[in-house]
Amino acid sequence: MRQILLIQTIILICTNGYTQTLNFTLANPQPNIMEAYGGTFASGDIDGDGDLDLLMTGITPQIWTRLYINDGTGNFTEVTHSFPRTGNGQAFFKDLDGDGDLDLFFSGQNELEQKFANIYRNDGLGNFTLVPNNLPVFIKGAAIADVDNDGDLDLVITTSTVAGIYLNNGNAVFTPQGNSVFTPVDGNVQIIDIENDGDQDVIISGSNTIKLYENNGSGVFTLNTNTTFPAITAEGIEVADTDNDGDLDLLINGNTQNLLYINDGTGVFTPITTNIQQTFAGKNAFADLDNDGDQDLLIVGSQAGGLPNIFNKLYQNVGNNVFIEVQVLGGEYIADCIIDDFNGDGLKDIIIQGFADKTNVYWNTSTTLSVSEPITSNQNMIFYPNPAKDFIHFKLNEETGIIKLYTILGQVVLTKQIKSKEFVLDISNLTNGTYIIELNENGNLKTAKFSKL
Repeated sequence: MRQILLIQTIILICTNGYTQTLNFTLANPQPNIMEAYGGTFASGDIDGDGDLDLLMTGITPQIWTRLYINDGTGNFTEVTHSFPRTGNGQAFFKDLDGDGDLDLFFSGQNELEQKFANIYRNDGLGNFTLVPNNLPVFIKGAAIADVDNDGDLDLVITTSTVAGIYLNNGNAVFTPQGNSVFTPVDGNVQIIDIENDGDQDVIISGSNTIKLYENNGSGVFTLNTNTTFPAITAEGIEVADTDNDGDLDLLINGNTQNLLYINDGTGVFTPITTNIQQTFAGKNAFADLDNDGDQDLLIVGSQAGGLPNIFNKLYQNVGNNVFIEVQVLGGEYIADCIIDDFNGDGLKDIIIQGFADKTNVYWNTSTTLSVSEPITSNQNMIFYPNPAKDFIHFKLNEETGIIKLYTILGQVVLTKQIKSKEFVLDISNLTNGTYIIELNENGNLKTAKFSKL
């Protein structure tokens, strides 16, 4: 009987829809992080205490790289590090040596105008050591993914002279694969599984061209010509399932345009018309900001003509690739942004840096309401990320209980006995789509929805 009731609840959730309210509040006081522009961010739990720490670069007007440890509520404390100082660049916290903690890929151009691309190994406590590597130096143009399906994370790199795959030996040492079909460009790289076959494909933009490369599953790539992209140099390419149909779509920013391309599920992309603000010199980011299972959108950057036409706009995804503007969060250009849950309340917050008003932190104060009553099923069940690809992190009130995952049709696909208030659930074997979490804590049932990418 209980499963029948749950299935009925799931059907109501999926058919009646939600009334979502997106809202962000300027943090007061602002966390103690640097005022900067023209830089980049990276976030991750570098010291294993369960909250998200922050790496930040930028111009102040000097160039700086700063590392901050989070106390779990969004209060940041700067800590010493040995990273180069840089403004523009790229940074990723990833487990590059397979030991369970987050290492760092970091590239940029230091105060002596020397370009670098460095790998740092984490000891698990947030102390980083440079790992000798022979990577091409550049400012931007890298992505990280397991391209050859051997269980470790590899590097995809493009520069004006070199483009290719650098394979990980499992210990954060990278070797060029050779025989690359990528065209070297000084541009951007993104990873996307274009046809849902489980391997990692690559899209590269630069020199007024955007090219899509298809992976055979072993890290061997061929040029995909099924889609004709515009002859622009994209400043940024964001990947997300914008219409919740189970495949990944593209938002391309370039030439003062934001162009949304929809995937038909086989890796063929078609542009569609949207009301999204057209921008340059900024950053776009998708995230589920109201925990309703779809991807909302933040647009940061200047409109054509520059000042004063700069507005950071927040769009709520209401389904079928319809994005409704719901809030303006100031205005920035020569900018970057990051979205993550920095204060531990289960909602993703926003940090924006830029030339006009430097750095600002916005706390997520959104609510998600059903048509008839507040949804309290996910109360006291904090989990992230959502959508998720391989793992979901849980923070619960009770140390014991049972978690079950259901498909939309009510089929149980995963059951786990809980033995800790904080744990990680492996969902890597699930197919992409929408699932329902049922948490049973001593007879107290809670449910929530999440998306598997």
